[in-house]
Parts: sequence; structure tokens; C-alpha cells
Amino acid sequence: MIGKDAHEYQDFLTLHKAQLAHAGIPEHYYRTVYEKIELEKYDSGDYMMMLTDGVNWEVQSTTTIESGDANTIFLVDHCWTFHAEQVKKALRGIPGLAQRMSSLTGVGYPDGDGYESEEETGLEELIEKLTEKIWDLAETYTIQKDDEKVTVCYMMDELGSRISHSETPNMKMAPFFHITKQFAVTLMWPIEDEIPPETSITRDITLGETDGGKRAARLAIFRDNIEIDTGDLRMGEVEKLNPYTMYGRKDQTLPDDAPDDSEHPASLRVMSATPADPIKVFTDLKFMAEALTDPLFKVVNSDKDADFISSSDIFDKFKEFYKEHPTKIINQFPNENVVCCKDLLLKVARRSMIPDEDRERSDELIIERLNSESKSWAEDMHPWWFPIGFDLVNELPVFVRNYLEREAAGLDNSWIIKPWNLSRGRGTYVTSNLAMIVKLAYTSPKVVQKYIEDPVLFYRGDVGRVKFDVRYVILLKSVKPLKIFKYNVFWLRFANKPFALDEFDKYEKHFIVMNYSETAELKQIGDLEFMEMFEQQYPDHPWEGIDRRICEMIKECFTSASCLPPPRGMAHSAQSRAIYALDMMLKWNEDKTEMVPQLLECNFNPDNQRACKYHPNFYNHCLKALLSDVDISEIPVTEIS
Repeated sequence: MIGKDAHEYQDFLTLHKAQLAHAGIPEHYYRTVYEKIELEKYDSGDYMMMLTDGVNWEVQSTTTIESGDANTIFLVDHCWTFHAEQVKKALRGIPGLAQRMSSLTGVGYPDGDGYESEEETGLEELIEKLTEKIWDLAETYTIQKDDEKVTVCYMMDELGSRISHSETPNMKMAPFFHITKQFAVTLMWPIEDEIPPETSITRDITLGETDGGKRAARLAIFRDNIEIDTGDLRMGEVEKLNPYTMYGRKDQTLPDDAPDDSEHPASLRVMSATPADPIKVFTDLKFMAEALTDPLFKVVNSDKDADFISSSDIFDKFKEFYKEHPTKIINQFPNENVVCCKDLLLKVARRSMIPDEDRERSDELIIERLNSESKSWAEDMHPWWFPIGFDLVNELPVFVRNYLEREAAGLDNSWIIKPWNLSRGRGTYVTSNLAMIVKLAYTSPKVVQKYIEDPVLFYRGDVGRVKFDVRYVILLKSVKPLKIFKYNVFWLRFANKPFALDEFDKYEKHFIVMNYSETAELKQIGDLEFMEMFEQQYPDHPWEGIDRRICEMIKECFTSASCLPPPRGMAHSAQSRAIYALDMMLKWNEDKTEMVPQLLECNFNPDNQRACKYHPNFYNHCLKALLSDVDISEIPVTEIS
């Protein structure tokens, strides 16, 4: 008999009790869950059945289902588990999957028969339709894999997918991941004391969301069948979650008695350095250590011996740093996450639109604008250099409102979804599917931004006109006063397929990060060659003018980032210097007379291996600009003023 061995059941509880409790499953069901999973017992068919009128489906009880009965928790199979970026590949490659999804979603083949038309063109059309429709029914959960959280998407089987929504449901459903067996099911149990026979089985498709705005956002997925009051798609007067401290973000300690920069021990130490008494540098990056060849610097093996510490780990103890190491400098500024985290960078960009005298109230004013009735409320909130965007943790309802307004106006509705804190395109998706965006919003902290629908393209003779982005390396020497340099060499990244506003699952068409792929071609063009080719392609748009606009963008961004004290802004520290990489694209203005830079993200501790490979003195130049009083005309950097 399953469960005889009490130790096995206790082991199960040790691993899974917190998960069961978080899902709200009553304790008297715990042992049943354990036993049914061990037996692979899918017995919902003993209690309910599926009915159809040929168009609509209903799941109905066939016997009394009592919540007090420990056996009335049911396993619902996941008939398809997938990653969001692999939908079409799976539909093409897994035998029978497209046919099953066609039956489950009600999306038939182009000829309408749903099963018999197996011609390649017909199957491809079906896959296109299914790629959109499955997100209405798909659900998600997140698992930890190595040092990253991985989003897993799934479709429940026919019974699970055909349970209808109700504002007064009689069943609750929640995904459950068995840690030992490494598989997932959905658990379903009654939340009414008794469900009589021949009763429609219902659930809350918002998964019990209690926030009115977010609940309306989830229901908006089904706007063709459920009436939505767009008036509910608003934010409250204040954010319920503090984005500056949530998800492990810490308040950073700051010294309150540090001397002025000119008299600070750290400044005095590096400014007095000579080749005979060089600046001692510790770095945890091997390629940086190998690149520091100038006699003004000496690489040391311990941060204890260093004047300048370049660390890949996030640092937040600036008060203690001054007290214990007053002569040292570190490669980070206090609270620089306001530019390096995508959700906070969004706040910084919006803040730049607030008049100086009102910036202390900027968060409150932004919420007012998010709830505005103005037809251009979303556009009015964002500066010329930043795409319209929303923090999906706190702003999902107003994003959905903007999506629906754009839909009603016939505007393009393609969006890019990005995790708050990942780089290299990881966890990033492009889609015009509202259901997909809303479902992914619940997996991990993300932002969504309007996808640049009319980017400036670059003609590649071997491919055609492709997307590209530009990376500027920025050197921040001081926050107050703001002192920023740009490295005069910049880097390009190119897509490998001609751009068009379709096939968003084609990575090499819509993404440009190829240097971490083992199969994709990495197209490399130096900045000087690129500028020459670019100006041949766009003779009315010399790069000098574009560079000037990029510098304006950088200045506005860092001015806004440093106009408020932590945790809302960056703080000054004489013991801080930083190297950032700013990634940007160019888009056309409405009448295609101007190329407008668009800031995509700001990277802390960027991967500069390619810079070192092609420009061996890269780090020598950067650290000279940041740590010494060298005449910058002698090195390839320019101050942004």
C-alpha cells in the first residue's frame, strides 16, 4: 500500500509542504497528493465529465464532490510543456502535437476540417494560428536551474483546459512541481463544501488575483468573451510594492562625514601616482588584468593591496568602505542600479520629463500620468530617447489599457519583454500577443517596452537590410558634479536576417546578440568602417550629428539618475568610478527626416573582451580618464558636457 513507509511521506512533506501551503491547498489533501502522484492516479474522470454542444465545452460533475473528502483533490496532466521561444519548433517537430492543440483550442486547419489537411502550407498556417491561440490557455511556473530562474510554460489536458471561468468558482487549480521526480502536474480541489452532481465545474482564470487592476488585466485576455471595464485598468494612488527595495535590493550605506573630493584620501592617493609609484589595481577579470600594461598601473593579486578595486560583485557598503579603506576606490557608485536595472531605468527616463521643481514628487506625478485620461498619456510620459515602457510588476493594468487603446486605434502592438536584471538577451521575447505578455508577467520581474517598429536599418551585402545596435562605453568619474566621458570607439552588433515586423520567434531576425551563440554568425565591423558605410547608405545623416544626439541622451539620462538621493537616485562618492556600456538603437521619426537614438539598457561591468582584443589599450585609456588628471586629448575619450 502506498504510504506505508512513513519516512517516504515525511521526505515528500519536507520537500513540498511549503509549495502546497503557498498554493492554498488544505492540509488534509497532502497525503492524497503524495499517494496519487506515486500511483500516477488521474481519477478526475470518476467525478466529472466533458460535454459539448459542438462549439462550446463544459466540464460537469457526475457525482457529489465534497471538500471534506481527502480523496477529492485531482491531478490534471500537462499535455505539453514548453519554453516560450520554442512554440513553433515544437508544433512542427512533435508528431501529433499540432493536431491535439488544434482540437484543444478550437483552431482548425485552413480548410476547416481540423484534422485531414496535412499539406505543408496548411500545417504552417495552422501553426501560425496556434502560436497565437495557445497563450489563452497556457499557464506558467518558474523553477531554479543553476543560478537562474527558468520559466516553464504548459498546457493542461483537455479536461483542465475546458474548465470555464467564473467569478464564483467551485474549484481551485494550482501547478505543482515534484522536486524528486522533476515533473509537474496541476492540482485541482473543491473550494465549496459540496458540489452536487450535474454541476458545471468552474475556476478563476485569474488564479485568485485580488488586485482589481491586475485582475482586469488578466481577464482582458478573454475580452472577446468577457466584458472588460477599462476603468479598472488603473494603478492605485501609491504603489503597493517599493521597487527600490524589493527582490533583494538593499539600502546602501553611505558615509556622512567624508571630506570633499579634492581633500579625500582616495583622490589624493591616485592623483599622486606616478610610474615609480603606480596605482595598484585588483580585478577579478583575467582579460582586464592582462590588458593593464601602462606603467601608471600595477596589477595586484589581492584587493587588500589595491588602490583601485574592479569587482564583478555588487557592492553596497560604502560607509564601511570609507571607514576601513579611505584611500581605496571601487568600480561602482552608490545606488547605480537605478540605471542598471531595467525597471528603475524606466523610472529614471520618465523622471527626466518632470520639471526640476517637481522631481521630489516624481513617483507620485508619474502615477497620476499613468492614470491620465489624455489620449497621449503614454507618449507624454517618456522622453524622446526612451521607448514607451511599463514595469509589469507594478504597472500591468496600465500596460493592458495602453495595449487596448492602441488596438482600438489600429496602431502597431508589437512589444519586447525583458527581465529586470538579465543581459545578453536572456529571457527576452518579442510579441504582439497580449495573452503571452500577461502570462509571462507573472513568472519573474519584467518590463515591457514598445518594440521599435521602424528602426534605422543597415545594409549588409551578404544578407540585406538588418537591425543593428550600437554600444557606447561610458566612464563615470563623478556624480556631483556630473562628469562623464565616452570612449571614442564604439561597437556594433547586427542581426543576421533581413528585418520585417513579423516572425518574432526568429532570433537572428529580431535579436542582435550573436557572440554567445555557437551556431549564429557573428558579423563584425569596426566603428570607422561602419561610419563610412553608414554615411554612404544615408548621406543626409552624417554620424557626427547622430553622435551629438547620443551624447545629449546620455547627459539627460545620468542627470535624471542623479537628481534625487538614494534609493531613488545615484549618490556621489569620491571612492567611486564606473565603466558602463550603453546599448542603443536608432529609429526614424514620424516623417523619416531624423534618426532618433533609443536607449535600450545600461550594463554594469560589461563584457569588454572584444574591446581589449581590437583595442589593446582600452583599459589603460579608461582608467587613466577615471583615476588620473591626464590630459584627455592624449587618449581616445571625450567629455560629455
